[in-house]
Amino acid sequence: MFRTHDADMRGMPGMFGEGQYQWHQVSKVLRTHWYHVTVQAQYEGRTTEVALMIDSEPRLQQVLIAQDEETIITDVQVVTPAHMNGTGGWRMETLTKVTLGEDQNECVVCLLEVETGSEYHSSHQPGFRCDALSNLRPIYHANMIRSA
Repeated sequence: MFRTHDADMRGMPGMFGEGQYQWHQVSKVLRTHWYHVTVQAQYEGRTTEVALMIDSEPRLQQVLIAQDEETIITDVQVVTPAHMNGTGGWRMETLTKVTLGEDQNECVVCLLEVETGSEYHSSHQPGFRCDALSNLRPIYHANMIRSA
């Protein structure tokens, strides 16, 4: 989950539209993965593009389902912390697949596959094995985005 602080707010609430706020920065306390999603919207003959920072698979799934002829997702990347990607720091990579499953304790585990073929998981259990998961549910596959 992302959080904000009032001191980081830019301008006045609602100056960019009702219910809209602008922020200089947001923070993330937990070292968990998140998604950077690019969305193109067509409105009255104009195309605009926004980047969404999405913190969970259910929210990612909502955005995917909400696509229509005028609002399409053109790019999905995942941002992973070092403990997931096996490097010394955070990494942003093009996402190809997301699957949720349950471990032997019935805890939800996220499986991620990126463009390079690397696979990551959100479990912190020592000796974790992806093939031991049950109740696998696909959330995202790269063919779910459309060409602009």
